[in-house]
Amino acid sequence: MGTATATAAEAHDIHDKKKKHPRDPAREVVETVVFVVVLVLLLKLFITEAFVIPTGSMAETLYGYQKIITCPKCGHEFPVNAHDEVENNPTTKRKHRLLGYNCPNCRYQGQVSDLRPEPDTRTGDRVLVLKPLYHLTRPRRGDVVVFKYPDAPQENHIAANYIKRAMGFGGETIAIHRGELFATTTLSYPEGDPQFPRPENPLDLWRLPFTYPNNPQALQLFEDSRRAGFPEKQGGFVIIRKGEQQVLADLRNVWDNDKQPKELFDKLGEKFQPRWKSEIEGRWTPDHPKLSRAFVHNGQSLDWVRYSHLVWQHDEASSRLVPWRWPDPSGKLPVAGPIDNMLGYNAGIEHDFPGRDNGQETLWVGDLILDCEAELGGGAEVVLELSRGVNRFQAKFANGQVTLTRTGPLGDQFGERTRPCPVNTGTHKIRFANVDARLMVWVNDRRIDFTRKEGGETIDDGEYPLVEPVQYEPDDKNSEGWTRANDINAPASIGGKGAVTIRSIKLHRDVYYTQGTKPPAFIYYVQPGHYLCLGDNSAQSSDSRTWGVVPDRLMLGKAVFVFWPAYPRPSRVGFIR
Repeated sequence: MGTATATAAEAHDIHDKKKKHPRDPAREVVETVVFVVVLVLLLKLFITEAFVIPTGSMAETLYGYQKIITCPKCGHEFPVNAHDEVENNPTTKRKHRLLGYNCPNCRYQGQVSDLRPEPDTRTGDRVLVLKPLYHLTRPRRGDVVVFKYPDAPQENHIAANYIKRAMGFGGETIAIHRGELFATTTLSYPEGDPQFPRPENPLDLWRLPFTYPNNPQALQLFEDSRRAGFPEKQGGFVIIRKGEQQVLADLRNVWDNDKQPKELFDKLGEKFQPRWKSEIEGRWTPDHPKLSRAFVHNGQSLDWVRYSHLVWQHDEASSRLVPWRWPDPSGKLPVAGPIDNMLGYNAGIEHDFPGRDNGQETLWVGDLILDCEAELGGGAEVVLELSRGVNRFQAKFANGQVTLTRTGPLGDQFGERTRPCPVNTGTHKIRFANVDARLMVWVNDRRIDFTRKEGGETIDDGEYPLVEPVQYEPDDKNSEGWTRANDINAPASIGGKGAVTIRSIKLHRDVYYTQGTKPPAFIYYVQPGHYLCLGDNSAQSSDSRTWGVVPDRLMLGKAVFVFWPAYPRPSRVGFIR
């Protein structure tokens, strides 16, 4: 009774207080708005913030302003940089219309105005950036980071924010060589040494002169390391190997065999040569004489279908391979050449179409990734092969195992490295990558683990030392290291033994970091407390190669999530790799 009476009294007292202090709806609205604003500001200042990507320096991982092009000849869909239609070109200080495009799959060159409907210009990806709570989110190698541009953190009172990957760290010396990145921490740059000057203002350590580009001691160590094959744990330069997720994020289309230009076949007739064909006629049965999308094998010998990169033609004046044009009024046929770093995003043609090149350097890319769907009968085997320079690398799938092998120099030292895998009989999606001097294998989108423990350390049996040719091919005018026997005649191949059917063949390449100088390399020192930041679209990126490194104090955070993709595909919504 006492408890019930007390409770009733308390309720009566509260009721009286509410009468004395009636609700003020306007005040409640103001309090709610203030709370939300404060919460948003706290999130923005300390946790996360949304950014829009304006330029194409991170393509094709992240996109800036672009138009989506569907090639009218092969059906391949790709974005093309349209930044200069929206904002002034940094060189000419004015806007330019995007007039043409160059399909990265079949290399057809067309005019945007001929497309129906004509594609519109889309804004860049919208991403969430996690602010630098340093004990949780300090950048790691390969992280996509946002920072203030060191030379001009603000332009016209607007923050100049850049987005790149953090690929080098304080105390490291980084080398760019033939598309790859290398690092060492054994070089010292003593203060007071006249060849390693310091700025009067310590805040200027980020500037390019204080990265000591291509200084003699670094060049000598790099050359010694190169000749030795960049060995681990010997104090020299070693290759920087990307993780699995970045390898997949960096895939660049070379050829999608399901998207072939029938019009070119109709035009050339018997002169038409397919990119994939059987090495020995009759050993594989194609589903079309010239435009085959599937190949069937039933013999008991190991037989091959091989890829030819038919995008070149011979230039009589220079005796060099130059990019082939399609349509080509001269009627010249494409010939095979080394796989190059052409990127459709950069291949927009803005002026004087069609007489102007797409403005891209054509450089050999040796890091390749091969995908296909393989259907195996009982006792059959399938082999994916990728060439690089003087070597060929194979992943053989048979009897529930995958075996890695290497031919060429030091092939006997590589030996055979075998792991169990699900491929036995039936249909499987298989992928083989040779990236950053490491072989990687996936089956049904799950990577096969080639690591093992030895003496307390983890060893990856897919890794190998880089070996460069003693002599370069006569046609290799730039001393890039490709060979005709491997990188032109057989850059990628698929072998089959027994009952094997191959479909959905796709060939990709890795990101190629351009160095801007002739061999052997371009080398930078990263001052302590700074980062070397590079764009994934290396051929068209303003980054640490040209203006210097990024001070830690200007780091804004890590880009973690695409929440509104400029290139509207569901697969592009999600965490940034």
